[in-house]
Amino acid sequence: MLMEPTPIFSRNRIVLSVLAALIFGAAAAAFSPGAFLPGWLGISALLAVVFFCLLLTWSWAGGGRTLAWMMVLTFFLRVTVGVALMHILPAYGFDTEQQNAGYVFRDAFQRDMRAWEVSQTNEPLWTSFSQEMASDQYGGLLTTSVAIYRVLSPDAHRSVLILILAAFVATLGAAFFHQAVQKRWSSRLANLATWILVLYPDAILFGSSHMREPFVIGFGAMALWAVYAWNRSRRMAITTLVVSALGMLVISSRVAVVVLAMLVVIFYLEHIMQRSERTKRLGAVVLIAAALALAFMSWGWLRTSAKHDIRITEINSGWIQKVVEEVGQQYRVPFIVTYGLAQPVLPASIADPTLAVWRTIGILRGLGWYALAPFILYAFFTVWKAQPAKDRPLLIWLAVMSLLWILVSSARAGGDQWDNPRYRSIFLPFMSILVAWCITWAIEKRDFWLARWLAVEVIFLGFFTNWYISRYYQVWKRLPFWQNVAWIAGLSALVLGSGWLWDLYKWLRNRYKLRQP
Repeated sequence: MLMEPTPIFSRNRIVLSVLAALIFGAAAAAFSPGAFLPGWLGISALLAVVFFCLLLTWSWAGGGRTLAWMMVLTFFLRVTVGVALMHILPAYGFDTEQQNAGYVFRDAFQRDMRAWEVSQTNEPLWTSFSQEMASDQYGGLLTTSVAIYRVLSPDAHRSVLILILAAFVATLGAAFFHQAVQKRWSSRLANLATWILVLYPDAILFGSSHMREPFVIGFGAMALWAVYAWNRSRRMAITTLVVSALGMLVISSRVAVVVLAMLVVIFYLEHIMQRSERTKRLGAVVLIAAALALAFMSWGWLRTSAKHDIRITEINSGWIQKVVEEVGQQYRVPFIVTYGLAQPVLPASIADPTLAVWRTIGILRGLGWYALAPFILYAFFTVWKAQPAKDRPLLIWLAVMSLLWILVSSARAGGDQWDNPRYRSIFLPFMSILVAWCITWAIEKRDFWLARWLAVEVIFLGFFTNWYISRYYQVWKRLPFWQNVAWIAGLSALVLGSGWLWDLYKWLRNRYKLRQP
């Protein structure tokens, strides 16, 4: 006998959502400014809607303990870290207006304070859309914040409400992302990719800091699901795609265009490339035209902003100015862009004699990036032989565009340790799939090239950790910068070259044996 589906507005789901909202709302209100009762009611009202939607999404996505843990950790890690930082920074951070208010990022501080000020006036909401902030936060996020404060917290500036909303979108994205990857590949790859999306340190930090990234990443992951579900559930796919695209466009139109362009190509590779030759040719022409139009519209902005940011990076660092003088002005841009690829620099975070809270943040961020980077490099050299062959075009696209976006982020932010990784994290859903696939591939094929790339990273970290420790603490003689670079390049070439020669030897040996009579 078939079981009837659970109604959307089931009593158990509503009761559980309300009870959980009241409990966690009380805890959040206790750590928020203003009177407890109105804070508890306002926060609990938002949490009740959030918990209900997340329970509904969890059930729709197939349920299960693994997905439940993923969603719980996605939501509570971001809210908890955000609340903790709002209380830790005023006590243990630097004595600045921004950190005394409990904000990690200055642009988030400016936008959120502006939102609270506007919420206390009669200024219409839609006027915020015209205020493209110099802080790189756009009118949509400002307007959303104003609306939340006016409705749920008119008496006090409870910024935890915006953290809850950001964590909600990020958690929805994680659930949609898990189902998309599971349907396209396998449960194993989906679990690994989603854990990367959930636990990546920069995603947690940006998601707990009133930034646009949790919204863009969450909506982008939902749009990715819509692309993969196009043939299975057309109506819901269209609805999800429209909602997620509008969400990204409202938060940041420029970032939305980049993410949507990635998704358009994925749609072509997944749904159009398999059709007739005429359809494939037409689709290819449209894609090329769209890519050229996008490049034409973006090149001027990218060139101008990159030139400015590279100059700011150089001005703010005497060490970079010294190195640029040594390499020559003709290599200034390549050097700073390359330096940006290493940001956040883990050896520098380990050795930096700064405040404990910022040192901890730096180390965790560095660990996240240096755990991800070698897999992206390995994937770039591996996807060309992916099996089955039908997966190859998609994986090549993900690998090439991930590396290109990492380079663009470094150029756009001028090697900055904050903006550079922030732009980079926008592609986290795509990079998570790529990294999960290459880990799965390396394990199944017992491919030693992954170990070789990891060895290269160990060499880099070892030499530069030594260099930074000797630079800050002068405990032993420090090798000159370019000698460090030479040693790293030489040992890395030895690891990769010997690996290539070993593979060539095995190939020749097998070929010779096959030709024996």
